Amino acid sequence: MTKRWQAILAAFVASGVVNYVGVLFLLNPVAEADSAGEPLVAPAVGFFVYVLLTIALFDWAARQMDSAYKAAFVVGAAQFVLVNVDFVLSGKRGLLTAGASTVLIALTWGTVACVYAYGVRRVQCDGGDGGDA
Repeated sequence: MTKRWQAILAAFVASGVVNYVGVLFLLNPVAEADSAGEPLVAPAVGFFVYVLLTIALFDWAARQMDSAYKAAFVVGAAQFVLVNVDFVLSGKRGLLTAGASTVLIALTWGTVACVYAYGVRRVQCDGGDGGDA
């Protein structure tokens, strides 16, 4: 148990140092010199790319963990930490918005896990790769 806490503490320190130094010497100078400009693609295309990338990440995680529900929890928890913890603490998002976002994240990833797990069970029961369905 002690080795686990040592590893967690080491990871905490490493993350803190790399993030702090990275923001200070890389991200902030680049952000000051950069401007967002116009959107690169139409909003619908951007949304499609976002969904495609998150589902690709989810699929990979589900296969690695052999569980759609664990993968959904990990992806959703990471999203929650970014948009509902970091953004609230840095003043970029209000508490009500964070609450609504939390509900949306939970519903999204819970639904994705259920649908994905159902699809995997159907493929396994059919004995094929799902191409004939």
